[in-house]
Amino acid sequence: MPPRSDYLPRPAGIAVNNAQARGWGTGWPKCQKGRMAVVVRAGVKVFVRKEIAPLVATLLEATEKRYGYDVKSGQTWGYACRAIRGSQKPSNHSWGLAIDINSRTNPMSATFKSDMPPGMVAMWWNCGFYWGGWYRTRPDAMHFEYVGRPGDVSRHLAAARKHLSGPATKATGRGEFSGPPLRLTRPPTRGDRVTWVQERLNVKGAAPKLATDGVWGPKTDAALRAFQKRAHLVVDGIYGPRTHAALAA
Repeated sequence: MPPRSDYLPRPAGIAVNNAQARGWGTGWPKCQKGRMAVVVRAGVKVFVRKEIAPLVATLLEATEKRYGYDVKSGQTWGYACRAIRGSQKPSNHSWGLAIDINSRTNPMSATFKSDMPPGMVAMWWNCGFYWGGWYRTRPDAMHFEYVGRPGDVSRHLAAARKHLSGPATKATGRGEFSGPPLRLTRPPTRGDRVTWVQERLNVKGAAPKLATDGVWGPKTDAALRAFQKRAHLVVDGIYGPRTHAALAA
């Protein structure tokens, strides 16, 4: 199982469990059961809010097709009209805005445990879902909750469709990081892995755009450092697991 350090760092400034403030109406105990829709995808059946049903369906499909992660029936669920365990605060599940995936291998626990590919977590975050694996006290790695507003759904759905059909991760076969890490060296590192990083840096807005020549030179080093800064990663010029997950997203 990947260590926690392989995943994207916890995004700053994100408030969770406040769906009503984001415009989704009431949750538990006044749940809106009539606003739920069923999603049947990736071998599982879950109920979620109607507005995000196409988004969840697309992400579940991308989870299996792009990252090879088997979503298991009986361990994956969505809507539940309930409070957060041990509290009187509505759970995001009561709005149909949360989904738990593969509970047995991603349990809520005092210690972090997850078998999810880091790139998969980055994909769900890129599409508006905050990951419970980022919780400070009791990490809940099975849990993804939508933290966007109703008006954000179409944008996140477009992003999810790109993840499902785009060439970057699927075509290169680089859903997961494989070492060794890359950095500026003398003589420079060359090869297909360098080309992939250059292509992803261009997709992520490298300015000026890099030549995808497969040579790790000073321009690639500078573009990677600029990307790491924008992505709130450690700016060290090293392409490792965390930087890979951010580039693959």
